[in-house]
Amino acid sequence: MTDKKNKSGDTARKIWLAGIGAYGRAFSEVQEGLSKATKNTSKVFDELVQKGEVLETVVTHKSKEAFDKVSDKFGDTIGDGFDMDERIAKMRARLKRGGGDDADMEDRLDAIEAKLDEVLKLLKPKKAAPKKKAAPRKKAAPKKPAAKK
Repeated sequence: MTDKKNKSGDTARKIWLAGIGAYGRAFSEVQEGLSKATKNTSKVFDELVQKGEVLETVVTHKSKEAFDKVSDKFGDTIGDGFDMDERIAKMRARLKRGGGDDADMEDRLDAIEAKLDEVLKLLKPKKAAPKKKAAPRKKAAPKKPAAKK
């Protein structure tokens, strides 16, 4: 029985030591990687800058292509002739439908409301004569049960 305790104790200790060894190994590998990265920091930075420049040119080229496609499709509404203030003024003119100031719009609204009141008066039904009360219904006699044969 003592042998079994020793063997299980040795196994548990070996498992414990293996875990500590794995931790130590991982720690050493991270330290090595970190020291390499700190030595090559400027090299890594330069590589990242180069990749960024390449991506910038690709994005610029693709966005120019997309802009050209949209410009071809919609013509002068965008691009060099695009003026936001001018477009807003045109939109406001369209919304006003002929223009006019606020007082003019209020007068038009009052006229529309008056016409609507006249129409509603015409549509209202005149008072109908009071309905006569219906005579109460007679209750039907209860049905007799069928005779047994």
